[in-house]
Amino acid sequence: MIRRPAVAVFLDPPRLGDVKQALAEEIGPRQALRLYRVLVARTLAAVRALDLPAVIWFAPAGAQGEMRRWLGPDWVLRAQVSGRLGARVAAAAHGVEPGTPWLVVLSECVGLAPEVMGRARDALLDHPAVMGATQSGGCYLLGARGPLPGLGAGLDDEAGSAASQLRSTLDRLAPQWHELPTLGAIMTGADARAAGLLT
Repeated sequence: MIRRPAVAVFLDPPRLGDVKQALAEEIGPRQALRLYRVLVARTLAAVRALDLPAVIWFAPAGAQGEMRRWLGPDWVLRAQVSGRLGARVAAAAHGVEPGTPWLVVLSECVGLAPEVMGRARDALLDHPAVMGATQSGGCYLLGARGPLPGLGAGLDDEAGSAASQLRSTLDRLAPQWHELPTLGAIMTGADARAAGLLT
């Protein structure tokens, strides 16, 4: 029986003007910050709905106080390691108990629903790894049944190429991995309106 996966959620502190900057230029920083909070809340609610053990990995390292005031006392908080995205994902994967599958939510930009998180969890019953891409070419989720040595070297911070990088890396490290449905990220005002987040 495969154990419940541990979930790592990568988040930034909710700082006005620092989150969703491209969207902020279009709709204003306060609206962009509000949408960021809404999307994060949806993702964390999905984790809670599935009763999955979770850790919030935040950056920058000095933001723990801000994260605790924002998210409250119930979440485990850890600072992300420095370096490229691949190194940070690898650190989160190695932070779980040996023998435990893991899922890393790489971006809040899609506001994950419980159904999507459940698909990711269930995919690890039959596949060695799972990945979900965004329509913009980024990646919203990555997971595996165990460590994936060499994963960090195959992923950098270019959001628009993360999905293609990960497909190649997973083909090499975890053949027969599973790809989740591609989701639209909330990157523009039009995206937010289509998702019912703006009127």
